[in-house]
Amino acid sequence: MVDDRGRVLLQLRPWPAGWEPPGGHVGPAEDPAVTVVRETKEETGLEIQVERLVGYYRFSGIRHDTDVVFRAHAVGGRLRRSREAWTVRWVYPDQLPRSLFPWYQQRIQDAVAPPPDSPFERLQPVGLGAVGRHGLALVRDLLSSRGRSPAQPPSP
Repeated sequence: MVDDRGRVLLQLRPWPAGWEPPGGHVGPAEDPAVTVVRETKEETGLEIQVERLVGYYRFSGIRHDTDVVFRAHAVGGRLRRSREAWTVRWVYPDQLPRSLFPWYQQRIQDAVAPPPDSPFERLQPVGLGAVGRHGLALVRDLLSSRGRSPAQPPSP
């Protein structure tokens, strides 16, 4: 989700721990665009409207599924935390947290870029090295944020 200032909405998930955009897993026979609207409301309290399909992102390595990514914007609701999103925060794409799950960097770049003629189709390798680096970044981020309220937004 992107706001009118070009920021993206991220949430800190408790498990597996890390930052990611709101979303979720597609239910049986559910349209992925319906899933992102439903999951965003459940996780953040915001009602969204899908703007466009960004692309299809297929994992290789220790994960083997495919994610569908959409660009959306808020049309209602009130931003809040949930049991799935312990912290929610708007951030500029050039100020993403170190502990963002590694595969989201490319997806966010694709979502904020001008739309291409057709949706992206990307292969994203996920190996033990990426998972280990993510874990270390998460520990660094958690230690550096001690003393700051989880609901406190970052400085603009």
